[in-house]
Amino acid sequence: SLGAFLIIAAVLAFFFVGRAPRQLSLTYEKLGHVKDDLSMVKPRLTGADTKGNPFVITADMAVQDAKNPKRATLRNIDADLALDKTTWLNARARSGTVDMGTGQLELAGGIDLFTDSGYELHTESASMNLKQNIVHGHQQVTGQGPDGKLSADSFHADRNAGLLTLSGHVRMQFVGSSKS
Repeated sequence: SLGAFLIIAAVLAFFFVGRAPRQLSLTYEKLGHVKDDLSMVKPRLTGADTKGNPFVITADMAVQDAKNPKRATLRNIDADLALDKTTWLNARARSGTVDMGTGQLELAGGIDLFTDSGYELHTESASMNLKQNIVHGHQQVTGQGPDGKLSADSFHADRNAGLLTLSGHVRMQFVGSSKS
């Protein structure tokens, strides 16, 4: 049902935006079936967070599990989020599974994160828990920014506390500001 898809869309918006969205609009190219599962081609979710900052979340396809309507699989997710008037974040993941019942979003197949300030993070997979507002990854994370490069074995982000923790073989290489 489209109703269940709208719920899943709202959950995705909540995951990426971090708080209940103020407005939400879902468009798609077509609804269909993959085997017995309901599918949505090119879903595009647009809206604004509680502070009015706009976001756009797209995927190539969303497939709802026929046996469990609270579960859906997404392919090629791309989230563009404005954090305020000047800062933005872009997150991409090859595939994701969202479970409304448990509040879990599992991202896999490669995740890339970019910010307007020139930071980028790359990792293979991550788990997000909606109820606790926590994101963690247990595979190597690499990244770079204006100050240099970083790598670690795992990461843990607590959105309520605003903390990102890197652990295991954490390496940071700072680039000196050399004037030529």
